[in-house]
Amino acid sequence: MTERSPARHLMPQAVFVVTGAAGEVRAGMTACWVVRVSHRPPLYAVAIHHGSQTRDVVAQGNCFCIHILRADQVDLARRFGAVSGRDTDKFAGLAWRSGAGGAPILQDALAFLDCQVASVSEVGDHSLFIGRLVDEGVLHESSALIFRPSDFADIGQSGEED
Repeated sequence: MTERSPARHLMPQAVFVVTGAAGEVRAGMTACWVVRVSHRPPLYAVAIHHGSQTRDVVAQGNCFCIHILRADQVDLARRFGAVSGRDTDKFAGLAWRSGAGGAPILQDALAFLDCQVASVSEVGDHSLFIGRLVDEGVLHESSALIFRPSDFADIGQSGEED
């Protein structure tokens, strides 16, 4: 009999890059824990680990941008998920611009949702940021990148929990 993944690992999830800015400091991370929480007004939630530089920058700058990645952008997702922004400029060599909310918008993403922080809650080992949509756009035509543990297993993103 083959070993099965827990049911929670079978839940389809898109792969996103979440960026933020506080003054001249930019940060970004790969995320799967992103969800729309309200239609009117349009609100989106992202969960960010307490130890993340991106968490600190989003909290200080009160803005974040959710980037929906194209199906062929595993390398971009790995870039924002494999190393700490405290040690590496994850934006180096990438085309980006500041969004209406203040967060960096990656010009090569499939689409973006630019948000201003409306509220923050501490939930377990993450901060849950709720953002009000201030701008959005579709930048390319493609299908979205869907999370597969095998794409990220060697950078500690296999879905395994401590």
